[in-house]
Amino acid sequence: MNETYPDDLAEVIREESAGNEVHRISMRDIPGRDMYCSDEAESRIREHLEQLPGAAYGIHFIDSGNYHYLSRIFTSFIKEKYDLVLIDHHTDMQETAFGKILSCGSWASEVLEKDENLRSLTLCGPESAEGGRRFDMEAFGKKVPCMMFGEESADPGIPLYFSVDKDVLCEDECVTNWDQGDLALSELGELIKIFSAGRKVIGADICGGVSVSDPAWSDEALEKNTASDIYLYRLISGLMEADERN
Repeated sequence: MNETYPDDLAEVIREESAGNEVHRISMRDIPGRDMYCSDEAESRIREHLEQLPGAAYGIHFIDSGNYHYLSRIFTSFIKEKYDLVLIDHHTDMQETAFGKILSCGSWASEVLEKDENLRSLTLCGPESAEGGRRFDMEAFGKKVPCMMFGEESADPGIPLYFSVDKDVLCEDECVTNWDQGDLALSELGELIKIFSAGRKVIGADICGGVSVSDPAWSDEALEKNTASDIYLYRLISGLMEADERN
């Protein structure tokens, strides 16, 4: 949505991408998109994304957590069975106050309910989520609560899609407009590596930050947030490139 990311992030990622295409899309002119996504806004967003080659199969930076519902739109372009790993400080499975409208707090429930290609969703970060099977993952000695929804059996033949909200990170690593967790960036990276071991990663989206109009915005916050974006881009693109070589 271009409210959080610095104007030169696209150029930074382009330099990192070793020739891969980088697209920056501004959707500031679309009404009905902040936290809640109206039907009209969703239709217009889809029109933008449908113009991109492989809208699901890439790494997407989607602004602050207010727009995390874009994960639902990106994953709807996946045309094969896949497993979704959601790493977030919140469940994003809440009922909305306005009926069935897509929102940043409800999109994961909609994926579970409506996406026929989704085989399983693993949620890492929140202490609990209704209906899931609880287990813990360990990253550098820290136990991270996780919940599994859908198929429980591991299947290395099923590809992975990651959705990461950086509010799972501590404030030393990233500054967001939501309450935050306590993971270090290295711990988040370790989780991603553990889940992706022996698996094909087909795509990812990353959100979390503060806009220039937010009281928490500062040059230091921008520096942290950009550094964490670059770290995650390098990590996930490296995993995807390794899959292509194998």
